[in-house]
Amino acid sequence: MRFEGSFGDVEAVLFDFDGTLVHLNIDFAQMRADAEAILPKYGLSSERKESLYTLELIAECVRELISRDGKEMAAAFQRDAEAGIMAIEMDAARAAEVHPGVPELLEALRERGIKVGIVTRNCRAAVEHILERSPLPYDVLLTRDDVAAVKPDPAHLLAALRLLQIEPRRALMVGDHPMDIRAGRVVGARTAAVLTGYSPAERFAPEKPDLVLEQVGDLRFTFDV
Repeated sequence: MRFEGSFGDVEAVLFDFDGTLVHLNIDFAQMRADAEAILPKYGLSSERKESLYTLELIAECVRELISRDGKEMAAAFQRDAEAGIMAIEMDAARAAEVHPGVPELLEALRERGIKVGIVTRNCRAAVEHILERSPLPYDVLLTRDDVAAVKPDPAHLLAALRLLQIEPRRALMVGDHPMDIRAGRVVGARTAAVLTGYSPAERFAPEKPDLVLEQVGDLRFTFDV
C-alpha cells in the first residue's frame, strides 16, 4: 500500500464494481468486436472512433444516426448494440466471485458511519444477478442503466454523491481502472487505485491516486475497520 494524505474526514466511499469488488471476467475484446460488427448494417464505421471505449463508441454512433437517419433508426441500433454487450456481461456474471473480505469491509465502513456507494458501467441486470448470489451491503448503487452519462464522465459519481448527500471533498473513489481515478479527481474526491483488475500500477501513475492498494480489502487499514 501507498498512502498520501489523511482520510479521517471521509464520509463516503464510492466503489467501482468489476475488478474492484468482484472478479468479473468480461471479454472486452469480444464486446468491442461485436459492437463494430453491426456498424455496417446501419451504414456506420469505426473510423476516427478507435480511441473511444465501447459504450462511448455506441453513444457516438447513436448521435450520428439521429442526425442522419432519425431517432427510430438510432434506437434500433442502440438496442442491437446493447443486446450484444449485455449478453457478454450476463455470461460473465454467472461465474463472478466477490473478492475476499469485501462484504466485511463494506459492512465495517457502514457501521463506522461511512456511506458506501457503487458506481459501475455494467448493466443493472448483471450486477443484480451477482448480488443475488453474493449480497453486498451498500447505500447507493448506480449502474449505466441508472444514469445519463457513465464514468469517466463525472456526472456518474456526482449523481451517487447527491443521493448519499455527501460533498465530493468528503468522498473517496476506489477503482481498478485509471478512468475511476480520473473521474474521482475531476469531482474533487480523493482516490484509491486497486491492483486486482486489468490495470498494473504503472497505468495509474499519470492519474496520481492518493492511495494504491494491492486489493480492496486493504482499505480496512486506512479506516482502521
